[in-house]
Amino acid sequence: MPRSSTTYHHGDLRNALLEEAARLVETDGVDALTLRELARRLDVSHAAPGHHFADKAALLAELAADGFEELTRELESGLREGRSPATQLRDVGRGYLRFALRRPGHYRVMFGRETRSENPLPRLAAAGTRAFEVLQQAVKAALSPAHARSAQKVSQAAFVAWSSTHGAAMLLLDAPHVLALPQAGGAATVKALVEHVTSSVANAIAHSPEG
Repeated sequence: MPRSSTTYHHGDLRNALLEEAARLVETDGVDALTLRELARRLDVSHAAPGHHFADKAALLAELAADGFEELTRELESGLREGRSPATQLRDVGRGYLRFALRRPGHYRVMFGRETRSENPLPRLAAAGTRAFEVLQQAVKAALSPAHARSAQKVSQAAFVAWSSTHGAAMLLLDAPHVLALPQAGGAATVKALVEHVTSSVANAIAHSPEG
């Protein structure tokens, strides 16, 4: 049922547009998203979204920036003092997958071709960089001293960690039928997979061979 346009005032419409866009991407995909469709869903004039976003690309860039900032906070929550480096890296991986499964609309936009640009939104570029920096921090602490001293080794290991976790996230979101996940106890099965992936990545990095 359409929401009343009187709900949105003093900037509320901007956030409502972003949240509705994430829901639409999750259910129907990015191609189905238009500012006109968002206006219809939120029961506001067709011109109203234009007061906040110049076009669809601008809205998607802001949605992706919001996503990366939330992802960064999730990753940072894994860097708790008093835990071993391997445990912290595992917790960072858990946070990554938690975010992806909680915010699928944001997640798909964050890594979609629609946000690629020669002149990316500064906030989006900074947010993406910060997320990778947090991962690198966790990876560096988990590596052997010899590898941790090499910026190249740290970057390579962080890329492997991100790639593995991202691949798991996309399979869980888009291809659960390929994984043949049992319907009964689905949440428990997903949790077990998350634990296995994050533990495997953390262990592989912590025990990477010298050389």
